[in-house]
Amino acid sequence: MNTYPALYIIFTLLSAFRRGIERKNIWREFHRQKIALTPRLSFWIPLCREAGLLDEVESQIRVTRHAHQWLNKAPEEQAFHLIEAWQNAPKNYKARRFRKKLLWKLKHDQALTQKDRGTINGLEALGLYAEGNLTRWGTFFIKGEGELPTPKPPEPCAIHENHFVAPVAQQADLLWELEKHLRPISPGCYPLTKRALHFHAGDPHELIALLERGLQKEISKSTRALILNQPSLRVLEGFVIEFSNSTELKELRRQPNLRQHVEQYLSPRHVFVSSTDAKRLLKLLEQRGIHAAFHEEPPEIQKKRTHFPGKVLLQPTGKSLPKMEVLGKYMQLQQALDILYRAPGFPAEQRRITPLSLEQRGEHTYVIAYCQTRRAQRTFRLDRMEIPGTW
Repeated sequence: MNTYPALYIIFTLLSAFRRGIERKNIWREFHRQKIALTPRLSFWIPLCREAGLLDEVESQIRVTRHAHQWLNKAPEEQAFHLIEAWQNAPKNYKARRFRKKLLWKLKHDQALTQKDRGTINGLEALGLYAEGNLTRWGTFFIKGEGELPTPKPPEPCAIHENHFVAPVAQQADLLWELEKHLRPISPGCYPLTKRALHFHAGDPHELIALLERGLQKEISKSTRALILNQPSLRVLEGFVIEFSNSTELKELRRQPNLRQHVEQYLSPRHVFVSSTDAKRLLKLLEQRGIHAAFHEEPPEIQKKRTHFPGKVLLQPTGKSLPKMEVLGKYMQLQQALDILYRAPGFPAEQRRITPLSLEQRGEHTYVIAYCQTRRAQRTFRLDRMEIPGTW
């Protein structure tokens, strides 16, 4: 878990309530984004409610209209507002007076009691107190002395490795609108992958406009095609290696130093190897006495057929069949089947796959297949797959 400033925690909390997440499940959102929630929600929710960012209507917590406006305020205004909200957040009158006296002690450098130190964690979360002393922000706002740190220069938004990255403090207005379309994996980091966009139900053109507004330029053609779910082509330069049977390929992949070179399955007997890996792979195969022929053998001449019996798809009926048996049959026919896959941390998704190989790795069995839904090769764990009519 990572520690973030108070603004990041408040932004995440408001976004979670705006998406309709129940209060009892809010902690899951912080855990998913790997945000250290210190202090607990029992501190942050009353603070935001007192600051006018949250409101309770019919036993449901909702984000107020003032929240969006507050996120666009200057950091100095936000800090003053949060200090006042922290002081007045407790419902108990004595607790409010105790916090007011604590601020007075800090202002006049008075000694703190053990009870004071137990309450001061709220000021630590707001970035005003750290390691037994007031920070530069705390000295400025509580004592009225010194100067605020020089503000950091604006950081530009960027797309890095299929992730849109933007600073929360400087782009709060943009991210507030962006969170209607995407879910962050960490504060200010939004994935632009097929899995993330699969759950996007808004207008893709609005999402593109928001991204270009943050980047201040047009997004790449590949990113645009991904968001609009348009077909795209990937041209690879390399070699296709054909094995005499699928068993040889399976045995080869049991060796870790060779498996990394034969990851791109095309069929149970064919793999794609890039130009850079081909020389290294052929050298390793030669060391193991494996013969590699470059178009030396003439192609087989297929006899003409007077009738063309179609391949019958396996449709289990009656008693259920083992998954391995069904996958083996589809792999033999080289045809696609529909499955339900439950990846950890995500809801179940329907996929259409063409099985290419079955591998045993430790205690688990893995299915290497071409996923027609993702239009790429994927590796699935067998116990996370659900196939109708199988066990």
